[in-house]
Amino acid sequence: PPPDDILNFRDRADANARHVNAYLYSYINVLKNVTFTLGASGDFFQTDSKVSESRDQFNPKFGITWNALPNTTLRAAVFRAFKRTLLTNQTLEPTQVAGFNQFYDDFESTESWRYGIAVDQKFSQTIFGGVELSRRDLNVPIPLTDSSTGVTEVKRNDWREDLARAYLFWTPHEWLALSAEYQYERFKRVPVFGFGIVDATTHRVPLGLKWFHPSGLSFAVKATYFHQDGDFQRKASNCCESDTSDFWVVDTAVSYRLPKRYGFLTIGAKNLFDRKFNYQETDFNNPTIQVDRTFFTRLTLSF
Repeated sequence: PPPDDILNFRDRADANARHVNAYLYSYINVLKNVTFTLGASGDFFQTDSKVSESRDQFNPKFGITWNALPNTTLRAAVFRAFKRTLLTNQTLEPTQVAGFNQFYDDFESTESWRYGIAVDQKFSQTIFGGVELSRRDLNVPIPLTDSSTGVTEVKRNDWREDLARAYLFWTPHEWLALSAEYQYERFKRVPVFGFGIVDATTHRVPLGLKWFHPSGLSFAVKATYFHQDGDFQRKASNCCESDTSDFWVVDTAVSYRLPKRYGFLTIGAKNLFDRKFNYQETDFNNPTIQVDRTFFTRLTLSF
């Protein structure tokens, strides 16, 4: 029989977890037009779960934001983070350092370092752009079960994620907003059964248009080009096989702003043309693409 797929099983067990988190951040303006972010956090995590492990961790944070020119901002950061237990993924701790996100939906008790540098530029009153480069080094707990004894043991693996982003936003008219982005991901992971990606490079190019009318009616359409290649692992199969995929996906939506700005009513479609493709998500819990055409409606209220 094929080996068990650790991401596709059903089981029930009692597990207790206790987590204490303390943090302190300071924003220092010693030099003109320069803001230093200095901080630290401590995580004290105890669990008897079979899929994560107890860990106490100190996390230093450092970031710098420099307005080098009136319309130019330089950013850099280096910090350590810990994926702790969160209620609906919410926290009062600052979620970014110098504009770099520090909390991701990683596996519980994952340790990570992130290093980043970026430049944001205002070209005119209506055109904005920027470039961002970063790397994440992760130490990930992976539960592995010995087939002969049935004992599950958590072992840690080193993963790496290289990220890049370039963007350009243009508002040629007060009713119209255009956007173009380029997003790059390179995920490199130690082959572990059931985790899909071994070494994958993903390019995304989202092109967007939004139209706003004073009556409260608005329209949005986004066409995204995807190119992905790398070494992947199918469920219940040995490692690995190489593949490449190229495709476009179009999303669209129409919104109406309720009177007195009480909220929005939105009707839209994901993967409007029902495009079929081969693609491996890099975030299991937050898929970026709908595999089939999907219609939705959303009501947002603000009191």
